[in-house]
Order: sequence, then structure tokens, then C-alpha cells
Amino acid sequence: MSVSLRSLAVCALAAAAMMAVPAQAFVYHGYHIMPTAKYMAKLRKTGHVPPPADTVNYYGGSVFSAVKVVNVIWGPNVNPTTVSTVSGLGAALPNSTYLDQGSAEYSTKGVKAINGHKSTNQTIVRGTFLGQTQITPKNQSTDLTDEDVQKELKYQIKKGHLPARDLNTLYMIYFPTTVSITLDGLVSCQDFGAYHFAVNDTKLSKKNLFYAVEPDCQSGIGFITFAASHEFMEATTDNVPTPGSFPDFPQAWNDSQGFEVADLCGTSGTLTAGSASFEVTQYFLNSTHACSKGNYTSP
Repeated sequence: MSVSLRSLAVCALAAAAMMAVPAQAFVYHGYHIMPTAKYMAKLRKTGHVPPPADTVNYYGGSVFSAVKVVNVIWGPNVNPTTVSTVSGLGAALPNSTYLDQGSAEYSTKGVKAINGHKSTNQTIVRGTFLGQTQITPKNQSTDLTDEDVQKELKYQIKKGHLPARDLNTLYMIYFPTTVSITLDGLVSCQDFGAYHFAVNDTKLSKKNLFYAVEPDCQSGIGFITFAASHEFMEATTDNVPTPGSFPDFPQAWNDSQGFEVADLCGTSGTLTAGSASFEVTQYFLNSTHACSKGNYTSP
């Protein structure tokens, strides 16, 4: 399936060393992106600037009731530091006070959708980590499209190399520095840093497949964990991120311009799990009309 950015909430992050502007998303010609500093500079020349944070509304779509994280390592050449670090991060994110804040804000049980759509009546609770698997990609190309990523993920699940999909499973895919992903003409690390998506982006499907793409932009492990937490929280609160700039069902929680909860915040906190700690993104809270603050713990 060819993915249009007009129906995709792309959550891209600039590396800290590269960033010259706050890590906030904005709309450009219907595209919903969080650009790298280079791409942001290009857009600023045309007069496009990030919008102010807005109230996050419910549009009737689904969330993860109890998210199940699966880490997918794309072959043997992913940075060893990434491999060892994201294993702990994958276990910590779904079982943490970091998730708890989102659960209190963005469960859908008893919430009336702003567009009058029927609610999914879900309560977000802590989830689980199903483990980390290094796959041997059938597609050995270093120049991938989003369609290639989807096909590979389906293939690996069908062969039993990855846990079976269900409506609470999120596959978080980590790539080597040599692999580039193209999304509707935009290129990983040049234009965007990460994104999450659902294979079926037009309705709530019982056979949907949810995933997050985490390219390695050679910007340090803090960038990787910040980007991964960004996608994790947005997928949890809006697992079918469409139609991007024009929020409506089957989206779940978005502001009036289609931005998701982490798009509206560029600051970071620390998630601590035992002796390990990870840099994570803060995200928007309707209760305070501001970004979350402070640090988090797991379990």
C-alpha cells in the first residue's frame, strides 16, 4: 500500500546536535510532519511556522488498552548500543509511570467523541513487553519504502519469527545506519526521524497491524530513545494516525489540526528502570493544557 503523508501523522525528530528549533510538528501543504532542522529551515523560508499547542480532542478512534511492545531489530548491523538499550526501553515503556499519565488523560471509556462518533470505550492500563527479535530481512535492500517495511513485517509474522499481531500489539522497528526509508518522497534522517502507522488507515479493522519506524540517524542513543518514546505514546493514544491534518474518525486523540500528543511538546524527561535510565519525550496533557513535566519510573 502506498502511504500518503496527507493521511499519515509522521512523527519525525531532529537530533539534539542538529536541532535549531523546538521539536514541534506543523502542517505544510496538508502534510503533518515533525521535520529535521534541515527540512524545517527549508520550510521556514516559505513562511511556515509551528502552530501553538491546542486542546487534544477525541474523534472516536481506538487506543491501546494494554499495549504489547515487540522490538524488531532489522538484521545484524543495528548499532549494538541501540540493540542493548532499546531492550530495556521496550520493557520499561509499557510498565511505567510514563504510561500512567497518558492512561489518566486519554482512555476513551465514557468519552464522547467531538464529531459525535461512537466511543471505543477503552481504558488504558499498563501493558507488557513481548521481547526483542533480530530478524533476517527477506528484503535486503538498504533503500526501503514504507510499503517495503509493511511487507517485511507481515512476512516475518507469517513465518512465526515475530509474535502474532492483535489490536494491542505495537512492533517497534530499529534499523542500521545504512538503511534509508522513503515515505511519500521524504527521506529518513534528511527530512524525518521516525513515524508510526497502521496498515489499515481508513477504518477500525480487527486485522490491523501497528508499527513504528525508528531509523538510525547517527545522532546518539538519546535521540533513539526520545524518538521511540515519542512514537510509543502517540501510537498508544492514536494507533490509526489518519487523516493527518484533518482529524476525524478513525483517529483517536488529536488537536484540531491533527497533531498527536507528543507532537505538541519538544522537551524531555528521564525514565528510570532499575539501574538504567532513558531519555523520553514529554507529551501534552489536557488537564494542565501544557506538556508533562518531571521524570518517570518503571515498574
